Amino acid sequence: MLYDLSKEYDAKRARIRLDALIESNKTIELKEKRKKRTVSQNAYMHVLFGIYGSETGYTAEEAKITLKRACTRLMIYEKNGDKFLKGTSELSKDECQFFIDWIINFAAGQGIHLPSADEYIEHQYEIQIELDRNCGYI
Repeated sequence: MLYDLSKEYDAKRARIRLDALIESNKTIELKEKRKKRTVSQNAYMHVLFGIYGSETGYTAEEAKITLKRACTRLMIYEKNGDKFLKGTSELSKDECQFFIDWIINFAAGQGIHLPSADEYIEHQYEIQIELDRNCGYI
């Protein structure tokens, strides 16, 4: 059952339900329902992968992996002593925005200009044509 705890009615219902589960000694899982990244964030992020890849000689997928490996703060997690890459589909809306901003700053540090979201919207057709043109050479 989902409860929006910002609404007093739902918060009361959640407390009643939780109290009943505690009273009956049930085993439960309680987790926060986070807002997933938006479709536009996802599309923009993949454009950034493509541009970064075309500037560095990587495919978009190689660029994605390279950038995820470099963003250790957000994209790498450890389990049983092994390190793994987090999938971008697992990112919340805020985490996705952090990763997008991080990619732009990381690329800038390498002398690569990536368009802001506004620049992308304004020039998306030209950018897409350039990406399509370059994909055959990568």
